[in-house]
Amino acid sequence: MKKNVIWLIVAGVLIMASLAMVLYKNNVFSLDGDPQEFSGVFAVKDTNNITKIFVADMQGAHVLLKRTPQGWTLNDTLTASSHYIESVMGKLCNITVREPVPRTAVVNISKRIAAGGTKVEIYQMLPKFTLFGHPFFVKERLSKVYYFGPETQDNMGNYALLEGMDEPYIVNVPGFRGYISAQFSPYAEDWESHAVFSTKITRIESVVFTDFDNRNESFAVKKAGTRFFELYNIDNNRLEQYDTTKLLDMLAEFRNLNFETFVEQMSPESKDSILNNNLFRIITLIDINGEKTELRLYRLPQDDGIDPDENSAIITEYQFSRDRCYGVLNGNTAKMCYLQFYHFERQLQPLSYFKYQPQ
Repeated sequence: MKKNVIWLIVAGVLIMASLAMVLYKNNVFSLDGDPQEFSGVFAVKDTNNITKIFVADMQGAHVLLKRTPQGWTLNDTLTASSHYIESVMGKLCNITVREPVPRTAVVNISKRIAAGGTKVEIYQMLPKFTLFGHPFFVKERLSKVYYFGPETQDNMGNYALLEGMDEPYIVNVPGFRGYISAQFSPYAEDWESHAVFSTKITRIESVVFTDFDNRNESFAVKKAGTRFFELYNIDNNRLEQYDTTKLLDMLAEFRNLNFETFVEQMSPESKDSILNNNLFRIITLIDINGEKTELRLYRLPQDDGIDPDENSAIITEYQFSRDRCYGVLNGNTAKMCYLQFYHFERQLQPLSYFKYQPQ
């Protein structure tokens, strides 16, 4: 009996010693010494298990990003830009300590970070501890807290503090030209997805193109089978012949169509004028689940410096931008955006473009 108790005590001591070593290795207790020895301590080794990212500045602006089975969400209600998220993940796993802050500047830099820095919290699915290669008590945990301060004078690094450290360091991402803090904006519009349409051709039920410049060039496309569609004119008459390649190429592009950027500043008077007078196209897509996406396109006025008194014909022809236009998605006029004609070239073609042209 005594022998069993002794063996249990020895086993318990060995387990506790192992746990202490594991916990010691998994935490940052001291970063004294050569920066090269801990250059990767800022990096998130496995970004695949990141579940949340919280970003906030000292003025109260903040965003919360969450990973869901459908993708990343922004502030629980919006869709986050997958491109932006991928870019941030690439930075997180490669953040490196470039060099320590000079001793004479530590106090000043620390004050600047505290007064105007950006806080970034990283949450991951992590175990309480790992023993002999097996994780125990895995759950969502706060893994790292960064405080990003000002960029360095060469704009190639950031002063940053990792929670648990005694002092800040200069960090960067090798091969990345720029500073990291710019990637962690506390403003929702910088993270919000720019997707307009993201429907694969196999999931399109119908698309209606309404042309306000020429009513007869309006048309509709309706699903008639797997990757087979029928083309209808404005009077809902089906066209017997059409250019299949052109139509399918156009429909295939609906899988990935994005706007350029949000319209940041516009007076209420200017917005009302645009919405009431400049509408020239509406694209309405319905997918196989009945979900509707409507994009309204409005011409973008531009000033080419032409005197209308000298050449009224030119000012009439070129009073609108030939490269961009305004867009309103699903009736949300509070978030008007800019779209480039280049990316929507096929979606802006008239009905006559798709009609069969005999050789």
